Amino acid sequence: MQFRDYIFDLYGTLADVCTDEQPAAFWKGAAQDAEACGARYTGETLRRDYLRLCKEEVRLRAKTLPDVPEAYIEPELLHVFERLLRERGADGAQAKRFARAFRRRSTLRLKPMPHALETLDALKESGARVFLLSNAQSCFTRDELDALGLSDRFDGILLSSDAGMKKPYRGLFEQLLSRYGIDRKTAVMVGNDAVADVGGAHAAGLFSRYYHTWQSGARPDRLPETCAEIPDLSALR
Repeated sequence: MQFRDYIFDLYGTLADVCTDEQPAAFWKGAAQDAEACGARYTGETLRRDYLRLCKEEVRLRAKTLPDVPEAYIEPELLHVFERLLRERGADGAQAKRFARAFRRRSTLRLKPMPHALETLDALKESGARVFLLSNAQSCFTRDELDALGLSDRFDGILLSSDAGMKKPYRGLFEQLLSRYGIDRKTAVMVGNDAVADVGGAHAAGLFSRYYHTWQSGARPDRLPETCAEIPDLSALR
């Protein structure tokens, strides 16, 4: 089938990324970054307050999206970083700086997946449109799209932190379709997650292509009839 619109997941699909926020050394370094922004923390107190505020942010956002089940609410982490600074008397305007430092410290690897850039270019050259639909934080991802060389390759981008909801919730897919005038009958979702990407697309009445990568977890036993597995991104061409 010839598709007119291609909707891509980002992390694990177009971007090979590895992050780790677990080590005590990470939180100690992040506390130093917070201090550079004017907020004094130890690694332990920063981790404690960060996790607390993440939970609070989900609850607060859920109140503004009463139709979205809380399990599918996506917090805006920039608000968390603002509150972390303000609770220690620092200027919340430093939150973007703190968020960038936080993400850099946690990132062990970030590079395009094989064939990602040339596949996007080939699809656009063929007349198709390409979109990004990702469970991602804008305060992290916008810079990473630049670093990956992806920022200017999409006809439209929708991130979960901007929408307040995350895949596989159907509402996120519907928001993308409505915003960019995408016809679900001639569109396909491409992703590496059998639940968030494939399951969400199927619920929204979309075709999908499953790309199994190291970030996918266990390979699914079955895929919907509307989905086919691809060996790599170049198969889309």
